[in-house]
Amino acid sequence: MLRGMLALLLLLTSGEIALAQRASPAEGACFLPQGAEKALAEWVRSNPMDGLIVLSPKQTSHARATLSFEIRKPDGIEEEEWRRTSFAAIAYRAAMRQRPPDDARVFLGYVMPPSPGADVTPIRAEFTLPDGYAPTAWQVAIIGCRDGTPERFGLTEVTVSSYSLSVAAGLGSVILLYVLIAFTARGVHARQLELVAQEAASDERRPKPALLRAFSPVIICQDAFGAASLSRFQVLLFTLAVVGVYAYVLVRTGQLSALSEDVLVLLGITLTGSTLANVADSQVLSAPNRLWLLATGVLDNRPRRPRWQDLLSAEGEIDVTRVQALAFSAFAAIALVWYGATDLEQFRIPPQLNALIGISQIVYVAGKALPREAAKRLNEEVRLLREAERDTLAKPEDPAARLGFDRARTALQTSLYDVFGERFRPERLRSLTPGQASIAAAVPAA
Repeated sequence: MLRGMLALLLLLTSGEIALAQRASPAEGACFLPQGAEKALAEWVRSNPMDGLIVLSPKQTSHARATLSFEIRKPDGIEEEEWRRTSFAAIAYRAAMRQRPPDDARVFLGYVMPPSPGADVTPIRAEFTLPDGYAPTAWQVAIIGCRDGTPERFGLTEVTVSSYSLSVAAGLGSVILLYVLIAFTARGVHARQLELVAQEAASDERRPKPALLRAFSPVIICQDAFGAASLSRFQVLLFTLAVVGVYAYVLVRTGQLSALSEDVLVLLGITLTGSTLANVADSQVLSAPNRLWLLATGVLDNRPRRPRWQDLLSAEGEIDVTRVQALAFSAFAAIALVWYGATDLEQFRIPPQLNALIGISQIVYVAGKALPREAAKRLNEEVRLLREAERDTLAKPEDPAARLGFDRARTALQTSLYDVFGERFRPERLRSLTPGQASIAAAVPAA
């Protein structure tokens, strides 16, 4: 009798009367004609609730409204018969009564069930619900079908959060955190930002205020020597990605999500690499050579301005290990935002990718600990110039000593430009005379 009533009530969108399409048990779903949600709502209104116990209703973090449930096997049903059961779902605005009102707008859900278990069966139902900016309460009817025909159902109420609000919460948390970091960077690097602003003031283009410059990631991620640090950039990138995804999941599901082991490993690799890179970091020049170049004015002693190319180069060389580390980190961060938002607790990164990021970090740290060819060559050329200066001062009348000084000074120019770029002042090197560092040190500062 119930099946006959349902067959009469299933209406297609064209208004014609049709029978429900049947599905084989192997397909595992209730296949109903388009527009059947109204007929199902009428069936729920006109039939007694029979047997389905719906447990643990909650919302997942998917972009579309996806709800998860657990269905307990009704008493008095054989296990073989239960395993042939498939499921359908409808949702409508929650009202004082559980049954859908006659004028209710009903939404048909796409149910993704596994084979029913012996006791409790987890299922998920995906709905296309209207989205606003406030959570809304929905009544959901889970309908058990056999051979494609509904037989029993259960009701539960679920609060569905707003996807728009969840995305806004994720983006807002990232923006808020980044603004806080930028204001901190403005205070820490105030002198550097002022000098950069003074240099930009002479440019024809309108200079950026110091606060806007503080928002640059390379300003935030620079090291103690004024160079943009790749390891710090990686930590910033993954921290912002995890914070944004975590805030989105929290608002979307209303629950604090656990972090998967892969996310913890990824954060651990980058934090360890950043710490070891800071330990291994050292000046390009030895202390005596650096002080000598600063005293002569060959190197600008103002704070260095970090640049984007610092992330991929070091001491005048393109560092392929940095390119590799940055590329794999970008892939991991994109995957974390794109796929981690749907299930942060179960998010997985291929072990090979984690291994590649870890190897890149090891090679990157080792490269900072070991002196590079450009740095060794530069230190050697500065040492030769300083020795030639001593020889010239010891023998001021010896033409050979002066010639050696001039040759060493000329040879140094290329290496200084390759390593220090705009901080190198070639006019000061060309006019450098023996003993100039001592004279500069003896002149009191203005």
